[in-house]
Amino acid sequence: MASKRNKVKWKLTNDTASINHMGIELKAKNRRNVMRTMRNNYRAKRSADQGRAMECAAAHPAATNFLRNGDYTRFADWRFIHRARPNLVPLNGSAAWRTGDRRCRRCDYNTESLAHVVDHCMRYSGLYLTRHNAVVERIKTAASTKFEILFENQMLAAFDSAARERLERYHDLSSELATTYGVEATVIPFVVGALGGWYSKNDEFLHHLCSPKYAVMMRKLCVSEVIGFSRDIYIQHLTNIPQRSPTNRITTT
Repeated sequence: MASKRNKVKWKLTNDTASINHMGIELKAKNRRNVMRTMRNNYRAKRSADQGRAMECAAAHPAATNFLRNGDYTRFADWRFIHRARPNLVPLNGSAAWRTGDRRCRRCDYNTESLAHVVDHCMRYSGLYLTRHNAVVERIKTAASTKFEILFENQMLAAFDSAARERLERYHDLSSELATTYGVEATVIPFVVGALGGWYSKNDEFLHHLCSPKYAVMMRKLCVSEVIGFSRDIYIQHLTNIPQRSPTNRITTT
């Protein structure tokens, strides 16, 4: 009964026995960690919203490239991202257990979540576009010696969904360009999360775009630049003080 109540599944073989709790398998050698694992699983379940961004960040090493040496990342961005990814920022609607007014303090949207602030609040649509264009400029710089690219990118939580949306949205446009200019046109989604998540399929595009050495730096620059913009949007949202001019960006020699 206790196993059923705690959603524990037993696996018995001829030689060993193991248990599975919420996808984590524990064998006899892990018996000292059973209670700790179950407690941690229940804590994570109670705070499910704190794992969404971390799942994206863990999908590719590029999303955490700055942890060791802080390449192209400001100290302010470092402090912001380690609170933002586990959703520990002090916003009205950032946590389900908070009570009181959960509306956005700038646009009165019903929930002031971090996703709303860094991606969807229309008050900062100009900054979202500038953040987007900063990544576009990185692509243009990498491709300047090879070819021109028609490129579009938006920061969405579900990377695969974002890529499919871009393919569907610009399919007709690519066909029109191919017919008009007599060339082969292909839509290639390039997705970077608002909190620095890196879409693994971006690497295939970079493989054809630039050298492997430059691709490594390109990943770091894109991730750090997007984090920097998102941090400044968040701080401007709290203080109502602009944090950067539209032309500010991270540079490298």
